[in-house]
Amino acid sequence: MNSNKYGKASKARRTIWKKGWTAVLASVLILLCAFRPLTFADDGVGQDPIDLPDLSEVQCASYFAYDRTTGTVLLDKDADAKIYPASMTKILTLALAMEYLSPDEVVTVSQTAMDATTPNSTMMGLVVGEEVTVNDLYYGLMLPSGNDAANVLAEAIATKRAQINPLPTPTPDPAADPNGDGTGVTISLIGQFAIIANEKIAQLGLSASHFINPNGLQNDEHYTTARELAMMFDYALGFEDFRTVISTPSHAFKATNKHTFDGWKIVRNTNFLLQDPWILGPDTHCAEIFGGKTGTTKVAGTGMTLLTINQNGHEVITSVCGIPYDLADRQTTYVATVVNAAHDVCWESDPTVRVDGNVMDYRPYNAPEGQEPSGEKSNIQIGTPTPEPSQETQPEQTQVVPAETTITPIEEKEEQSLFEEHPVLVIILIVLSIVVVGLIFFTVISVSQAKRRRKRMGVRKVR
Repeated sequence: MNSNKYGKASKARRTIWKKGWTAVLASVLILLCAFRPLTFADDGVGQDPIDLPDLSEVQCASYFAYDRTTGTVLLDKDADAKIYPASMTKILTLALAMEYLSPDEVVTVSQTAMDATTPNSTMMGLVVGEEVTVNDLYYGLMLPSGNDAANVLAEAIATKRAQINPLPTPTPDPAADPNGDGTGVTISLIGQFAIIANEKIAQLGLSASHFINPNGLQNDEHYTTARELAMMFDYALGFEDFRTVISTPSHAFKATNKHTFDGWKIVRNTNFLLQDPWILGPDTHCAEIFGGKTGTTKVAGTGMTLLTINQNGHEVITSVCGIPYDLADRQTTYVATVVNAAHDVCWESDPTVRVDGNVMDYRPYNAPEGQEPSGEKSNIQIGTPTPEPSQETQPEQTQVVPAETTITPIEEKEEQSLFEEHPVLVIILIVLSIVVVGLIFFTVISVSQAKRRRKRMGVRKVR
């Protein structure tokens, strides 16, 4: 009778312990699931950091980086080799438009301007007969890289130039003038623009460049070099409006007689570094991606010319040309690598912080964790344009004046303990641990007591 009573009691205790341990394990699993966002926060959606290639891995025809503040070359590779600029041609087109035209002027899109585009052209979206402001043409030229906008601006520039200072009459082409008297031979407005562009190239002292059109469509007689393209960009930066346009991420067009509502098209900048400068990485010495222009054709490949600002306040122009067309998707990362290398050299020459914050304080878009803004945006003091460069002389050295800003050191975030980050989770785990230890202790005591009881009563466990 006593044996039967003991057996029932022992079975009841085993059932209780099994249920107790099952409850403990279930609680642990529930807690792990409930607090998974706390313990595995990195599994959420977002932008993962990326690794840039080494400078030696950048595949391109040439690159050239120039410290505009001091007039010194920072970095170069085959900078004087002949390259096709593609849409980076539009740097000079926009500069000439700002030299000859007013942004509030209204021009009419001609059939000849539209005929000078190609079916695969990047376009602003104009139509023949459309009356559009020069201001919108600026943005249509540079942000979506509109070849239609380039041609319309070119014709407007040639027309305005004819009113101010007519072009010299060129020698007629005998093949196009069978009578030999020049009758019937006319140079198109876009052809006249090419003459104006080459005049400006000569004025800048650039002897390895020759332009045929305002848009960069492929032509064997339309060429430049990475160095001279950077010098054209340097000239263009002398226009404050040029700086405004190239630094604009997006633009909405005003209504016209052909597109009858505001915002009929919203265009975005093809310079992805402007949108997501975090690509340069958290250790970059580049404080700001100011803006620039991309260019891509099958023959030219792809590239970018842009202005950036160093942490020491220096303006840096970088031109990367001739990235193979089949590697066009590497444009942004290749350019970022060259920009970083140039800024390292610039920083080493003058390691003084004059710009607060980091590159993300100026374009805070879609940044990975740890690369978000780290300081207050300061007013970067942009220096006056350097003298027009020439091949014979280098720009004079200029003294860099620190910006009148208070530099606040960036404090590194201290590592927090698990209790500081997740106190509730830690407390619950401690309580669970105490419960588990108590159950184990109680189980051991109960088993020991049961053995002593069996021995005292002479009951053997049946196996």
